Amino acid sequence: MDFGLFIPCHRLDDSASEREVIARAVEMAELAEEAGFTTVWFPEHHMIQYIACPSPLMLAIKVASRTKRIRVGTAIMVLPYYDPRRLAGEIGLADLLTDGRLELGFGRGAFKYEFERFGIDEVSGAARLRESMDVLHGLMTEEEFEFHGENISFGPSTAVPRPLQKPHPPVWIAARSRDTVKWALERGYHQIATPWREPFERVARSFEQFSEVEREVKPATPAKYAVSRMSFVGETDGEALKAMRVVTQHHRIWTRLFTGRAEVHGGFVTPDPVEDEYSEERLFDHLLAGAPDTCVEKLRRYENLGVDHYIMYAGFPMDHAATMKSIRLFAERVMPSFT
Repeated sequence: MDFGLFIPCHRLDDSASEREVIARAVEMAELAEEAGFTTVWFPEHHMIQYIACPSPLMLAIKVASRTKRIRVGTAIMVLPYYDPRRLAGEIGLADLLTDGRLELGFGRGAFKYEFERFGIDEVSGAARLRESMDVLHGLMTEEEFEFHGENISFGPSTAVPRPLQKPHPPVWIAARSRDTVKWALERGYHQIATPWREPFERVARSFEQFSEVEREVKPATPAKYAVSRMSFVGETDGEALKAMRVVTQHHRIWTRLFTGRAEVHGGFVTPDPVEDEYSEERLFDHLLAGAPDTCVEKLRRYENLGVDHYIMYAGFPMDHAATMKSIRLFAERVMPSFT
């Protein structure tokens, strides 16, 4: 099991400027390289301050210019929002500009709030994801490629530039349903799961589904399973428990955006209560949170399950210094027990 760092670019209020949010993201990525993480991951969302990163490729390129070894990934690019013919060239350019350190995470998207503004829904988004992946794969791997599908058709074309990594950068799919997992594994893609705040049992069920489908599909190259979880390492369990207070606020915002019930002003989402909230104590039990020894014990469950890549979702406390301290504690006193 190796380790990634998810950098969410949260902006819950105007106490930090947009420029400060991005500067902090770059600082977190520089620390991740120094601390021994293999990959940093950046999100994509639009028209909301909650995740203030509309272009993970741009941020990945910026971070690559400030680092030397760490891989830079998109987690995830919302493929239905793109024209894959244009995106193929942008991915090629990004892979060149990052010196072949690019990882590609794709998905159909999650927030109904965004779907409504882009004119799609879950069904059409899922269809666009699959069709666009067929287009991207062809353009990234074939010198001359043409495609005739339900939404996209074009004659023989060449993506310029082509990716540095051959046949293309590693691809991860954010998959929940068995059908999507099967589709991804049949095409040689890895899976990235994002049960950010849910009980560990949710992770176990997701991994069990992935393993069952992998045994059925028997991909030529074994696929990897990554899971992204809100994580906080404190000096004591009590310090980590206090950090769970803000997780409830995140859960409220995420749930309202997901269901399309968000009240948004100037891009900021009002964190009104929702029906299925967890107590701080339950969140502490669910998540990788606690003193270093506590987190080592909790992380053993993921190792025993068979997780290949654990992604530390950091940066959800608004105290940047506390986030940086948590990342250092994770790297110095938790990761060495597994690497």
